[in-house]
Amino acid sequence: MSNFTKVVSRKTEKELNYTTSENALEELRVLQRQNGWTIFEAIRVLIEGKADSFSFTKDNPYYYFYGRITEKTVVIRLKTKEKETEFRLPVDQLV
Repeated sequence: MSNFTKVVSRKTEKELNYTTSENALEELRVLQRQNGWTIFEAIRVLIEGKADSFSFTKDNPYYYFYGRITEKTVVIRLKTKEKETEFRLPVDQLV
């Protein structure tokens, strides 16, 4: 007898936009206020070297919040039911 499992596949369209670092930071501030996410506290943890990456997930309402740091860039990925947005910010503009 075969065992079955569910497989979910989703296709998405990618949209690439450019903005200034200041505008991206302001958008993150708005998202932090609207959703109560601790975006800037998490970024501080990365910059202070306490972690190289982090992720938070909540099921209801669904969101996924991920961040990582490289030598020169902090990458923040915010995902909800409706969309996924990624920010790439220079470390020197966050210090």
